[in-house]
Amino acid sequence: MAGNQPLFPGDPGYEEYAAENKGPLILGVTSSLTILTFLFVAGRIYSRFLSAGKLAIDDYIVIVCICLSISYVALAACAISYGAGRHVTTLDPAHVTKAVYYTVVSFVPGVTSFMLPKFAVVILLARLLAPGKIHRTIMWVICVIYLLLTAGMLVINFAQCTPAAKQWGAAEGTCWDRKITVDYAMMLGAVSVVFDFYLAVWPTIVLWGLQMNWKKKVGLSTALGFGYCAGAVTIYKTNTLHGLLDLQDFTYAVDDVVLWTNIEANFVLIGACIPTLYPLIRRVWGASALGGSTNKYSNNKNKNSSSGPSGHGSNNAIVTIGSMPKRSRHDRRAGRSVSGLDTFQDSDDSKYIILEERSFQTSEVHDPELANRTQEKIRQTKVQGW
Repeated sequence: MAGNQPLFPGDPGYEEYAAENKGPLILGVTSSLTILTFLFVAGRIYSRFLSAGKLAIDDYIVIVCICLSISYVALAACAISYGAGRHVTTLDPAHVTKAVYYTVVSFVPGVTSFMLPKFAVVILLARLLAPGKIHRTIMWVICVIYLLLTAGMLVINFAQCTPAAKQWGAAEGTCWDRKITVDYAMMLGAVSVVFDFYLAVWPTIVLWGLQMNWKKKVGLSTALGFGYCAGAVTIYKTNTLHGLLDLQDFTYAVDDVVLWTNIEANFVLIGACIPTLYPLIRRVWGASALGGSTNKYSNNKNKNSSSGPSGHGSNNAIVTIGSMPKRSRHDRRAGRSVSGLDTFQDSDDSKYIILEERSFQTSEVHDPELANRTQEKIRQTKVQGW
């Protein structure tokens, strides 16, 4: 590569310069990773039908996100077909216009595809971990702020030039200093990193306060805390944003941003799917896949009623954190809280939380007293109000 200065036909080293092409690499990585993410989404949907028999709002968000990710790859492929990933001076001017156009447009589904999955993660964690009122309020305020900041990025993507077609050379006009766009994108990246780490740290803190084997704590924290990986990817992607400043060779310099935007989106989406896959894992490998010694649910109502808190039976339950079933009018009038937790027995001396959401109607085992006691123990591990 010949430094930062573009080369033209006839310049020394032009042939090697013209041969440089990031397009195949970008298309290969984004396509492969999006296919992998699609499989995770398909696994999540299948698991949901296995456990609850229907989809929830966060499942629909995830479906929209994978569609956005596929759209992003399709637009990036169009840009690459016109020369994106190659140096500007090696392309036909008409192809440069098309390549930049599809690149700019692709950022709409690209940015949206790494923003929306975070909402699916928030909905899932709120349902699983049952945060207090204060924490829930703060969490959704952060979500709304992040949504508005992301919307601002999408507006700037087109508003930075008047008319917008000036960006891809299809019209005459004026543009803002490109540094404004880059600074805003870096600020959004920093907020995204904080949000990802927050969504990873919170379940880790809650799970670490429960009485269970430390290896299982690590495993479950990893399942719920994939945001650590997403945050690390976002940090690296933010470091590539300087490519947006290179207007002399935009088709070549911007492609690192194109690549890492897709990687970030897919990592967040995979992180939204992993905690929901236990029903599929159990269907394929059995309950022992996550450390349990049994492969089926036991009749907890009979076992726990026979053993009781002071009995000689096993009190070591594998706990399923599930979606909270709707309470009946009678329960609401009586002020009862009917838990969606299900349990089955494990042989070692610990409680193991299994991330399987089960609807009240399809649950094979339900002991409200045991479930409420377990849920209360989970609440006691959290700071009051959080």
